[in-house]
Amino acid sequence: MKMYRWGKQTFGLALLVIVLIVVAGCQAVGGLDFNAMLKQSLKVTSYEGTETIEFKLTPSTAWTDVAVEDDEPELLDLLTHFKLQLDHVKVADDNNMSMDGRLDFSGKSIGFSMKTDEKLLVIEIEGALKPFVFELEEPVEDELEEESSSDEALNEQNLVELSKQMMDIVGGYAIDNLPNPTTLTVVPAQESVGGETVTGLRVHAELNGKEIWTWMNTYLDALLSDKEGLREMLTSLFDLLNDQSELLDTIEAAESIFGSIPEEDMKADEIDEAVEEYVTMLTDYKAELEAMEKEEPEVLDQMFSKETYVKADLLVDSKLDMRKSVIEMSMSPQLPEDSELNEELTFESVWIKISSEKWNVNGEVSPEVPDAPEDALDTEDLFMLEGYQLLSNFSKGSDSYSLLRDDLHITRQTVVYDNAILTPAGITIVPLRETTEQLGGTLTKDAATGMLVVYDEATGRTISLKAGSKQAIVDGQKKTWAFPTTVVGGVTYVAARDLAKALGGQATWEFFEDDEMGLFVIERES
Repeated sequence: MKMYRWGKQTFGLALLVIVLIVVAGCQAVGGLDFNAMLKQSLKVTSYEGTETIEFKLTPSTAWTDVAVEDDEPELLDLLTHFKLQLDHVKVADDNNMSMDGRLDFSGKSIGFSMKTDEKLLVIEIEGALKPFVFELEEPVEDELEEESSSDEALNEQNLVELSKQMMDIVGGYAIDNLPNPTTLTVVPAQESVGGETVTGLRVHAELNGKEIWTWMNTYLDALLSDKEGLREMLTSLFDLLNDQSELLDTIEAAESIFGSIPEEDMKADEIDEAVEEYVTMLTDYKAELEAMEKEEPEVLDQMFSKETYVKADLLVDSKLDMRKSVIEMSMSPQLPEDSELNEELTFESVWIKISSEKWNVNGEVSPEVPDAPEDALDTEDLFMLEGYQLLSNFSKGSDSYSLLRDDLHITRQTVVYDNAILTPAGITIVPLRETTEQLGGTLTKDAATGMLVVYDEATGRTISLKAGSKQAIVDGQKKTWAFPTTVVGGVTYVAARDLAKALGGQATWEFFEDDEMGLFVIERES
């Protein structure tokens, strides 16, 4: 019997179902044209609103064991349950938007705000002493660059418009073939959204357990049966790409689903070939699903248990805009303890809920304009900072400080050596400058005394050493190290474990299978 890799494959299918099912329907119900509603949702370019995303994951025992073994249980807690609340969302277009929000997880709650336009993205985080600024556009230095930049901006704008047109074409074909969910109801409703009363239709759609599998197969059948719709979709795509060939050539993006855009006289042949390739792909996929159902029906029942479902509640107004939505998905395989799939799945259950409200849809929206204070941390600053330097930009009592230090361990530093030397006496020595600089410190030489001076910014410690001597002065206190400071081939080496201890770290050899030499590692968390 052929064993299918159900873990990853089925989870991927479930995610596909989330995207397609939540508002699916090819037949009108209760006077609501679902196809028109879905197509309208693709045309939303501006709005105001709120959104909440909540995620819960129950990890498998295997995953939990690995996290504990790697000493990262806090990171596992962060990934298993969080809630993201977005308020005052204002979207004018793809480039101009602003919002406030809060992220709740693992007993912490961190507020933030984000503002962006074509040039700047500014993020303020609760507990951070300075805002974070990302420049989205390179500064222009002369007229030629300005003209070039203007052309690039125009091309980018045209490309965005082209992508929307392509989405309309492809989305139309995909939407027109969507089957209705098993449970689908539409009733008149009146609710408050963004301070205004909205009269429209309340939609409830739901699929449970094995119904999801049946729906997926029905959708594949519908796509395979609509060759004419596929041909019309590909023909429209061909014409659109052909009309925009000059734009695509300019941005070196002429490759498409047809390969290089063909000449007009080759249009029919290319479309025929694309249709056949697409149908063959769907046919193979359909055959694979049928084989799964035939050869492993019991596993199918376990994967699509009653605890696995997708459901949506929507409020649709008279313009077919979705003004309120609550989309919920749960995937909870009910596998026996001795199932081989338990070793493949990293989770026992996954639950996601997305709630949103929108108003002023496709209206005039004025987001807050981003502003970069002089003391803000820009992109270049962020990439140059050591973890302890970044942490110094947060208030010690804040949840964001705790997240960075205790959960994400951004102050953890590791230096791995492939050039450590093990002396005949069994003492490991490592290069001083390399170690110092990788940990963010500085190494200087006192011209008057000849002493080598290490300043460690992370701990504020100073270490003074002299070539040929075992003596070290650590923050004014004299220490005797295991090996004298030694110059080998122009590189200064010192006793590794003594240096690590002085810098607040630990030193270990790590050996791997069939690796006699191993690697030497100094690690610390300041």
